[in-house]
Amino acid sequence: MSANLDSGLFGIYEDLILTRNGIWLSNGEEILHERTKIAFARNLFRCKEGFEIRLGQEKKYVHVEDTLYFVVRLEGDPMIGYSVELNDGRTLELEPETLRYHRGRLTCRVPHPNEGTREEAKFLTQAYYEILRHLEKTSDGFSITIEGKTVRFQED
Repeated sequence: MSANLDSGLFGIYEDLILTRNGIWLSNGEEILHERTKIAFARNLFRCKEGFEIRLGQEKKYVHVEDTLYFVVRLEGDPMIGYSVELNDGRTLELEPETLRYHRGRLTCRVPHPNEGTREEAKFLTQAYYEILRHLEKTSDGFSITIEGKTVRFQED
């Protein structure tokens, strides 16, 4: 290895993890810089090994523990619908029919900004409780009605 190699450069000696709670870690330390976290989230791509961040000509493998995207904030109400703010800074209209619930885990589907795919976005605590406070008990589980569309969740 060259003595002139700067090990602080993106992609060299850096172990990146996106945790199941939407926290970015670099070599076990939380990344706190907002613009860095948004840049990482906006530039995540699938690759042969799983996922990588692509910034310019640089690429770096990322261990993703759960989903690529996280719902960090929710605006609206069941009558008019909701918009979701994602960890990559985008604000999108919630598509109620894409909601899925399984044992304390609520997700919806959102478009990947670069790949043309639809990906899961996991609701983080504040958004999770905000939307689920409108749940109604049904004979076979729970449901929520958003903009007149009823989504049913089965009990596990």
